[in-house]
Amino acid sequence: MNLIEYQKGLENREIKPVNLVQVEDEYVLKTFVDKLSNLYEVKILWGDELDRKSFFSVFSEGEMFTKKRRVYIVKKAEELLKSIKDASYFISLTKRLKNASIFLVVSEKLTKQQLEKEPLKTLLSVGDFLEAKVPNKKKIKEIVKNRFEKEGREIEDQALDYLLEITSYNLMELKNEVDKLLLYKEGRITIEDVKRICVSSAEYTVFDFVDAFFNRDFEKALLSLSSLLRAGTHPLQIQAVMISYALKLFSLVSSGQDKEKALAELGLTSPYLKHSFRVYAEKFSLEELRILIVKLHNLDALEKVYFADPGESLRRFVIEYLRYARS
Repeated sequence: MNLIEYQKGLENREIKPVNLVQVEDEYVLKTFVDKLSNLYEVKILWGDELDRKSFFSVFSEGEMFTKKRRVYIVKKAEELLKSIKDASYFISLTKRLKNASIFLVVSEKLTKQQLEKEPLKTLLSVGDFLEAKVPNKKKIKEIVKNRFEKEGREIEDQALDYLLEITSYNLMELKNEVDKLLLYKEGRITIEDVKRICVSSAEYTVFDFVDAFFNRDFEKALLSLSSLLRAGTHPLQIQAVMISYALKLFSLVSSGQDKEKALAELGLTSPYLKHSFRVYAEKFSLEELRILIVKLHNLDALEKVYFADPGESLRRFVIEYLRYARS
């Protein structure tokens, strides 16, 4: 079954114990997980960090008798599935799930023959096989147009067509670019707005992003962050630099008048960094920095304790923080 169809009326659907999801499009999977999160307690696990034994132990006695229904999303489940040889494993796992369901997510294209062989044959006897397929271009255009309408905004047809072309109809890319347009452009969106705001071809470094963030250059911050994530820079690497800068800046702002001494004590000796941090210090109050540090630590916990997707969590954090800073 197509995952888009499966999630229609999800609140009334009886979710089977163990399900297999074949992913062609990450955005379709993300919207599905978001809908699940609105209904149930969702936990993200990583299949390449688990084997058959450790996965089974996740569902302890405490998990079995939890009152609120839980849904486990196991990303990169290929390696986990390879470690499971006996079909009875999924029967035993199903008996252990009293108030929970599992979605095993794979990106590998599975053939009919593979699905009919054990242990997948038994897995699908207790669960559904779902496909997160890429929608056709007409459907993608409809999805994007509906997003603007939902936000009470209008985009010119020519601008919408141009946006679709420069993102190659990639839904995840489109989501990021639409977020930027909604954040930076009031009123009707024209093709000139799309050309100005979306998909810069410039190459950015982590320090370009951090400099833009602490300079409150909102447009450059989002452009550089999108560029970094597209290029494969790990979100946790970016966050580590953000936290380091925020802590140093907090120390600098709280140091009083002797900024030169404080800069030296913080190890900021290069003329460029000294100048940059003096500029940042003029833009943030001590209380604003305290709030920023708390929010960054909460973001870190969200990713490392609750297994939220780092890239998406960081992007959402930056957008929400910039909106907060502008208000």
